Amino acid sequence: MRVRKYRVQGLLYSIGLLTVLSLLGGCSDKKIVNFKINSVPKGAQVLYQVLGDDFPCRGEWIYLGNTPVQGVREFKESQIEDADKITLKVMHQGYHDQVKEWDGDGFWQEVEESDVIFWTPELIPSAE
Repeated sequence: MRVRKYRVQGLLYSIGLLTVLSLLGGCSDKKIVNFKINSVPKGAQVLYQVLGDDFPCRGEWIYLGNTPVQGVREFKESQIEDADKITLKVMHQGYHDQVKEWDGDGFWQEVEESDVIFWTPELIPSAE
């Protein structure tokens, strides 16, 4: 009876340990990216686009919100590093669009160094 109790406890311990290790291993390739984007004037629309073969929604513009934007997105490190181009765009009626671009390695390096993608473009009025 006592041997069976230790086997069950050992089995439960092993299952718990394997579960924790698999969860930690599965999350190691992901990174939370903080976005803090403002504009002068405020109220501009913010979008991002990722070009590359291994990225869901590749080539589509994804809306982040109106400035000021503070949000987070989760990315897989391998997808970002392999991306051909990552683009942020700020648009406001009556102003020229502002664009900021990175290759995958450059984007990942900025995220690793500063822990945030921070950008405050001063929008230029259009002549229309």
